[in-house]
Amino acid sequence: MGVGGKMLTYLGLLGVALAAALAAERVPAAAVAAVLLAAWAWTRLPDLDLVLGLGHRSGFTHSLAPAGIAALGRRWWPLAAGVALGLGLHLSADLFPNAMRGYATVKLPGMGSIGAAASYAWYAVNGAAALLLGFALLRKCLAPELLLVTLSALAMLAVVYLFSTDGGWWALSLFGAGGWYAGRRVRPDSART
Repeated sequence: MGVGGKMLTYLGLLGVALAAALAAERVPAAAVAAVLLAAWAWTRLPDLDLVLGLGHRSGFTHSLAPAGIAALGRRWWPLAAGVALGLGLHLSADLFPNAMRGYATVKLPGMGSIGAAASYAWYAVNGAAALLLGFALLRKCLAPELLLVTLSALAMLAVVYLFSTDGGWWALSLFGAGGWYAGRRVRPDSART
């Protein structure tokens, strides 16, 4: 299956996540499905830039912008949380390319590559912001009893994704540390000590 076919598959997953987010208004557990499906889809969808002709590692698809747009509507928060967390995973891996040059650097429209140092900063800032936004939205859109189940499933998704991509071990360590810190910040108020 070519890149376009794979992207269609992940766009399909995102569509199912969107439907689950809509269903979450009536069935709160559907929010978990929305988060997990959107996170799974968005681990790969930043590379949609390959199909759209934006230049690989586009500053749009490899930024917080898609999650931020989804977060504008309260009913889309489960979707936005998943997009943000999937993006955080993707950008964690992008921080550890074989070499930060050419294909690995961030591209901005009309500007081209922003260079190695700026690309590292871009991935780090957008990845950290994505994780923080994702975890903050999880707290707002999931009941406390669903939060731990969702975080556990996201941890499994992170392990599977990061083992299958370049920079996996380093990225998994980074994502795990960030997830642990952010997860501590979004515990239900009654559980804080």
